[in-house]
Amino acid sequence: MEVEVRKTQTQLVEHFTKLVAKQQLVHAYLFSGPAGVGKMQLALYVAQAVFCQQKEAGKPCLKCPECRRIAENNHPDVVRIIPEGLSIKVEQIRYLKTEFSKSGVEGKQKIFIIQDADKMTVGAANSLLKFLEEPSGQVTAFLLTSHLNQILPTIISRCQLVELSSLTVKQLTAKLVEQGLPPDKAQLLAHLTGDLKLAKQLAADDAFNQVIQSVWEWYRLILKNDLQAFVLVQTKLMTYAETRAEQEVLLQLLVLIVRDAMLLHYQRDDEVAFSMYKTELSQQILPLSATKLVAAMELVLKSWPEMALNVAFQNILEELTLNLCNCYHQR
Repeated sequence: MEVEVRKTQTQLVEHFTKLVAKQQLVHAYLFSGPAGVGKMQLALYVAQAVFCQQKEAGKPCLKCPECRRIAENNHPDVVRIIPEGLSIKVEQIRYLKTEFSKSGVEGKQKIFIIQDADKMTVGAANSLLKFLEEPSGQVTAFLLTSHLNQILPTIISRCQLVELSSLTVKQLTAKLVEQGLPPDKAQLLAHLTGDLKLAKQLAADDAFNQVIQSVWEWYRLILKNDLQAFVLVQTKLMTYAETRAEQEVLLQLLVLIVRDAMLLHYQRDDEVAFSMYKTELSQQILPLSATKLVAAMELVLKSWPEMALNVAFQNILEELTLNLCNCYHQR
């Protein structure tokens, strides 16, 4: 995993390697970014860089006993705190503070990693804050979060904020394939969201899997100028879009499939999201001009402001359906 973070967060790995080499780590960092971007892996990599017995210019070997023990969560001077149940409790932070106050078991340096720091209870957050205001010893803390807006501003102000970049579509697709998803479905999910956790949740959702096929059926009818697409809005698409979050996912799927038509026209096949329908879609769009395909893209993008104005979602989809039919088929 540490080798992987070198690829996904190259600039940050190089930055922290230099800090370790110069012994310039500060006492607390807050790593923020979507799930799956490598926050824990980066924290562990820095810990390995600090304790590695054979590091070169701040770069850990990843093979020595120190590096292996950190990777296996078995190093006495590298302590991880994870939520117990749904939260990180004040007792966990008290334990952490006790460990902070001790000298390192095998040296002076100690490192602490708090996973999902946004899940700290109010009491736990306040308890940690007091320590961050008065750090003691050679200690470095890493707080990890996917929800920066849920961290107390006072805690953020005591840490150096490091925002990790999202995975590229290619990187996220590869991760999802590694976890057993078919490549075409992994590619669609990677285009839909940069959040690995959300992508996995959607992949396991039967309703989401059904709506993928419904979106294709809806768009295929539009390309044939078949107004049964209008009926599908109510009978199939709306059955998925009960919540605001589901509506946003559905609308993003519509954006992607209309975008795919435009990409295929310009022979950018590798960038297509709905790759499982690429062959048929390529045939369906042959009669359409670039002008019409671009105009259709503009129409679907205009649906987002309507959502912000709280226009009824079914009305948005029905209007979009009619507008796309007119766009593609009117002379």
